[in-house]
Amino acid sequence: MWSEKTEDAVRDLRYLLDRGYPRETAVRVVSDHYCLPSRERHLLTRCVFSREEAERNRGKLVSWREVRGRTLGVDGYNVIITCESLLLGHTVIRCDDGLLRDLRTVFGKYRVGEHTWGALEEVALLLREAGPGEVRVFFDSPASGSGELARETGKILEKYGVRAKCRAVKGVDREVSSCEVSASSDRVIVERARAVWDLPAELLRRKGGEVMDLSKLGRP
Repeated sequence: MWSEKTEDAVRDLRYLLDRGYPRETAVRVVSDHYCLPSRERHLLTRCVFSREEAERNRGKLVSWREVRGRTLGVDGYNVIITCESLLLGHTVIRCDDGLLRDLRTVFGKYRVGEHTWGALEEVALLLREAGPGEVRVFFDSPASGSGELARETGKILEKYGVRAKCRAVKGVDREVSSCEVSASSDRVIVERARAVWDLPAELLRRKGGEVMDLSKLGRP
């Protein structure tokens, strides 16, 4: 579980964020104060939120049943990497805002491997059951291999009866958040989105697995 130092850092960062301190500055100050290694700094950056932002994000969360018939935008790398982490038993965090996020700093260095296809098949099964009216999957085009991954994703989804438009684009944040429902835990996308489906959380509910829950480190 958490070290005492990490717990103190989480609580200190919440305190600063709740009082309106700029996020980047607050994360740096707290991380430096506790001399946190990169993994714990990543935890603070991705998983800790002010009470206001956490409640706002939680208010956007929808269940898989609420996706039916609606246009769903999927943040390809974000969803695949988190689902991979769950399936492989890597550390996944239930963050202050209720969303699942992993601590693998692989984006930009991500390479397609055997586990990619297993994660995509699980995603396809969830999408087929959720039954969105339209599925749009976006991958960041600057990342190597995005075009090929988009094509292969389309093939796998079609194999499971899910018709989707899968593309590599520059503005993933804009494209995903403009849909009726957004599948992503990216902070910028969640902030812009009208509704958010935590697809990896649904995978966790169905397949099981261990996550570390920040809510257990309650605010005073």
